[in-house]
Amino acid sequence: MIKYQRIEQILWGSLIAWSIIGIFLTICYYFWELSPIAMWLSWLPLVILGFIFVPVPMYIDQYTSKNTLATKIMLSILFVGLGVIFYFAFLGLWQSGTLEAIRSPWILVPKIFFTLCFVLCLGAMAWLIKTRSQKGSWLILGAITFLFLSVALFVYKIGYGFDPFIHQATERYLAEHGTITPKPFYYIGQYSWITFCHFFSHLGINLLDKILLPAMAAAFLPAAIFTGLSQGFSIRNRFAKLGALLFLAIPFGSMIVTTPQGLANLFALIIIFLSLSYLKNQTPPLYFLMILGAMCLAIHPLTGIPVAIYLLILLLLKIRSRVAKITLVSITAVLGAFSLPLVFIINSLVSGTGVNVTTAILQSPGVLLNKLRLPELYIDSHFSSIIDFVYIYGKNLIWLIPIVAVITLIFKAQKITKLFWIPAMMFLVLIVNYFFLQNTVEFSFLISYEQGAYADRVLSLAQFFIYPFFILGILWWVEKTWQTNWSWRIVLSLFLSGIIISSLYLSYPRHDALEISKGINVASSDIAAVQWIERDAPDDEFIVLANQTVSAAALHEYGFKKYFNDKFYYPIPTGGELYDYYLKMSYESPSSLTMNQAMDLVGVDYAYFILNDYWWNAEKVIEDAKLQTNTWHEIDDGKIYIFKYTK
Repeated sequence: MIKYQRIEQILWGSLIAWSIIGIFLTICYYFWELSPIAMWLSWLPLVILGFIFVPVPMYIDQYTSKNTLATKIMLSILFVGLGVIFYFAFLGLWQSGTLEAIRSPWILVPKIFFTLCFVLCLGAMAWLIKTRSQKGSWLILGAITFLFLSVALFVYKIGYGFDPFIHQATERYLAEHGTITPKPFYYIGQYSWITFCHFFSHLGINLLDKILLPAMAAAFLPAAIFTGLSQGFSIRNRFAKLGALLFLAIPFGSMIVTTPQGLANLFALIIIFLSLSYLKNQTPPLYFLMILGAMCLAIHPLTGIPVAIYLLILLLLKIRSRVAKITLVSITAVLGAFSLPLVFIINSLVSGTGVNVTTAILQSPGVLLNKLRLPELYIDSHFSSIIDFVYIYGKNLIWLIPIVAVITLIFKAQKITKLFWIPAMMFLVLIVNYFFLQNTVEFSFLISYEQGAYADRVLSLAQFFIYPFFILGILWWVEKTWQTNWSWRIVLSLFLSGIIISSLYLSYPRHDALEISKGINVASSDIAAVQWIERDAPDDEFIVLANQTVSAAALHEYGFKKYFNDKFYYPIPTGGELYDYYLKMSYESPSSLTMNQAMDLVGVDYAYFILNDYWWNAEKVIEDAKLQTNTWHEIDDGKIYIFKYTK
């Protein structure tokens, strides 16, 4: 039977209210500004529309037997034990926080952290399968989700990556000025939320930005997965809750720091899982999903456009005429298969960003067939059982997920409702988008190693649409195994905990025998370097050639302080002429000629060249640079060298 649970009503009502505020503020930004008046007016739609509690039913048809007193006592002890384990795991992350530059958080996080997380997963499985407490289940699932997604938050005290610093600088500027010129038309959904929270809470924008994604994922993602599995696939409650935990067995690298892409991905996952319930039971109502879809589009169009196409197809399913329905859905799917390359081309024509289209691959059957080659099966062994298990599992997921999903869709999901082919169709639509983005669209404004970034994001999004069938397949196997003896249950629990911990490890930058991450966090020495330059420079008419961590540090400290026409005074790592000059200085030769060319580019007489000690040939470049200028400065005992050039 279907029963309405107040906790779910509050949960989903909060998400809808939160989304309506974001949509309203996004509209205010486009046509006005994010002023204090707009912040107060953002409450108005909630009052008018009355979306305070949105009913989302809970499917509870099985497992209604009452626990014995002994079982209740054991579950209480287990719950307290899980809380203790979580405390020590969290403490391990907190104590691992650093201001130094590192290649991977796992260098500092104690090894016992993985043991604690492994035991935490084992205990959580036992709790979720035995308990009838919904509140306790959400608390455990939310806590584990937050823990897994917040490693970067606690280890990298200043921050990780480059994009978060750009977004935080934009959010700070919007909070102060209400708008920004030139007005960006992307990511406003996230920006509006952060400025809204800052306006009413007075908490720091950087802090709000950092905690937004892990907090929202912990609050809403487990419940969305549970709803999709229990109401859509009719999985028993205890196994549906287990499915919410098993989702973490899929690496979640796109959501380890708050970015519009990561936040939009979270919304896409919530929409996809909730849509399973809609396809089977028509709940939650389609307008509920469309509000979430509008918010997703406001956060990031690369994710929002495919989600909008998916929701449009769901809307077309309401057409009574079978012929008209099939025709319109087919047309939408075909057009949707080429939508993203087309959007990039149109955006290029409107904005003037460099996007080139090449059709060479379509004119050569041999090249086309070569591009269609599937990735190879990974079976390498490096004589380290744990590392081998982790990488064999992680690298073969690109095969494992679609294979399990297809088998499950054919033999299990289609028997529930034929409409479950819709998410699978969206997977194919996005695979076509991925292929054409990867092979026919060139982004001239991106540096060479970033060319495939947009296509890779589309590939990840495509997999989102078959994640439910992958998880259903695992749960199908789990249910069958759970009917056997205790020894097989124990083996299964150990294996599932193992792949969850493998996913946790693979979701973050790594420095081990198989991979060495090139991504290094912003360190205190980077902050010290940009502060020293600000003190040393005679005025604001200067440029700096540095790597992305130093540029991120400049954004962190000074925001968008100085532009020379459209050129920021620090290099942007995804492309741009200043970054090209930095690469010449650091890879070829740190010559005065190159620095003079960079100064001529923007018309300044002062420039700084910064090199971190972890650069691959740092010692040689530093010695060569000293021969080109007599003015140089050392930061933190040689962690960074700053070279000053004057015309």
